[in-house]
Amino acid sequence: MKHKHMYGLAFSMLLSLTSCGPDPVTRASEEPWSTKQNSVRSLNDAGLPSTRPQGPMAVHGETVRARAMNILSEALESNNPFMRANAIESMKYAPMETLSYAVRIGLGDENRGVRFVSAMLIGESKLCDDALLLQPLMLDPSESVQAAAMYSLYRCGEEVNLNPLVTMLNSANPELRGNAALVLGLMGNPSAIAMLHAASHDSMEDILPIRRRLINLQLSEALVLLGEKNELQVIRAAVFSSASEAEVTALACQILGRLRDMTVLPTLESLASDTTNRQPDEVQLVAATAVAEIAPSRMPTELVLGYTSSQEPHLRAQCAVALGTQGNPLNLGPLALLLKDRDPLVQIAAAGAILRIDNADSVAEVH
Repeated sequence: MKHKHMYGLAFSMLLSLTSCGPDPVTRASEEPWSTKQNSVRSLNDAGLPSTRPQGPMAVHGETVRARAMNILSEALESNNPFMRANAIESMKYAPMETLSYAVRIGLGDENRGVRFVSAMLIGESKLCDDALLLQPLMLDPSESVQAAAMYSLYRCGEEVNLNPLVTMLNSANPELRGNAALVLGLMGNPSAIAMLHAASHDSMEDILPIRRRLINLQLSEALVLLGEKNELQVIRAAVFSSASEAEVTALACQILGRLRDMTVLPTLESLASDTTNRQPDEVQLVAATAVAEIAPSRMPTELVLGYTSSQEPHLRAQCAVALGTQGNPLNLGPLALLLKDRDPLVQIAAAGAILRIDNADSVAEVH
């Protein structure tokens, strides 16, 4: 069954969770971001084994899919919350009963980031039979998790009081502000437009300037989702941020990809294929992934495939995401190789990409 790719809550942002401690912050800009600063930590010592047995390479049969599912199932039991969250997110391309099982596990996780991803997926994938399990999360210690529970209950037809989201939207906590904006945009309730506009005019003096820019992009995305198309100009302009604000450029590319903004496609193609080294490799890959979201055939496939041999595991992981987003069955070969990567984070990304391509093929066959 097809699961609508509304949001990539984990791998599509690469850094939606960090792996430090039992309850990590769930937004990217709390961590150094560029390749030179080692933006994603090596996870070889957590959860999954660093290498896997060399199995048969039946990329068009059940073998590669079975191996992908095995990797994700193992990752659910990892002692690393980053891996657990990304595994659950990747399972949205699995059969509904498998996804439901993973989500139910995630709702009871000790880590708030894992609970957040799991709660959001109930609404995104319409697992409404599991909606009753969201009620305890309305009192979760994490307000971000509460917001996710509100979103999914709303998507499943329950009446939800939006007032707590107004308070979250004006919080001094940038993570909570961003998540509240995300939830309000995805709910699709036009009554949220005024509160989102008000939040966008807040000076946010207690929040770092780079975080303010990221939050404003999230607010603009939410407004676009609610019909305020003029906010697209704000997001398009952010693509041209300076190299020192590469994270802003990357988020703008991701948002425009999710919104399927054809107008900006030539800009994204240019950024993805840039050879001047003005932007970090991460930005090129994120731009390529956004191109794949909008016009899969126009993704610079050769450039993306070049990152399969990168020394940086997070670049190999984002490469897998891009290949999965493009949805071309020919990408199953390199993705099957990435299933054997020495870094478990890359294995999870490749597994999710394989399931996404397999899911798209199954839907195409039905139609």
